[in-house]
Amino acid sequence: MSKVSIAIIGLNGFLGKPVLEAINSGIFDDKINFPIKAITRKEPETKNEKIEYIVSEINEESIKTTLNEKLSGTDVIIELIGPNPVAFANIEKLVGTIKPKLFIPSQFGTDIPKVDEYAPGFLSIKTQHSENVRKLGVKVVDIVNSLFAVPGAFLYEWVGSTGINAEDKTVKLIGDINQQLDISKLEDVGKAVLSIATNPNPKELPDTIRIASDRITVKDVIDRYSKDHNVELKIVSEQSAADAKKEFAESLKAGFDGNKFSWYLQVISAQGLDKGLLSSKLDNELVNPGESLWKWGKY
Repeated sequence: MSKVSIAIIGLNGFLGKPVLEAINSGIFDDKINFPIKAITRKEPETKNEKIEYIVSEINEESIKTTLNEKLSGTDVIIELIGPNPVAFANIEKLVGTIKPKLFIPSQFGTDIPKVDEYAPGFLSIKTQHSENVRKLGVKVVDIVNSLFAVPGAFLYEWVGSTGINAEDKTVKLIGDINQQLDISKLEDVGKAVLSIATNPNPKELPDTIRIASDRITVKDVIDRYSKDHNVELKIVSEQSAADAKKEFAESLKAGFDGNKFSWYLQVISAQGLDKGLLSSKLDNELVNPGESLWKWGKY
């Protein structure tokens, strides 16, 4: 099997770290044509022999010159940045110029098309971005990993997406406290990205790949937070999933509000199976058959 050449946009960001750890793990060394090319706006503080850093903005001029020269013939482009209309538009131009065999965009997190079925307008910029690249004739694989679970951060300390108010030790519950939700550890997401990027038949991959490290409940998060912080959390209000869904859809009509993001996730979680954060069909076996590459993490 021929080795895959890879370029990454956003290796210095939130998702860049676990992807870099996956690169350094050695698991995929026999499948990658090193060095991996990382497009960055500034020189990294520490260098890595497996990475060639290309310090450049992504704009019309650099696409025609530096980036076209450096990335010509690249098999896979991985994007690890937050949603930004200007950046997305420029990356679409770059991908259209390089024409890789596979593009992995900054989807991750929520299954947005599922949410659009009942609450249109939730992060639709990301869905449109993927569609724009598909129209260029490039294979695109969206990775959905539902909620991130990060010790010291998401679902451990940052628990607003389950209705917990850490300041006053209360919970505003939406839906069933025993509602299940899919979660992914960062290190698993990083490895899954590389597993997909090094797949020998990218054209045969599904357009959306759904993964999860573990499946937990809202109560699990409440109980863990209570135990870790030695506090008793009091449920002060309860709202049905149906009522919250109506409120969510109405709210989005006024536009996406980043300040409400934790609440958005809580409402989506409450909707249950195949509504955005809990999938009836996971693709864990596709990216990590029989856990032969690594062991999935637990909450």
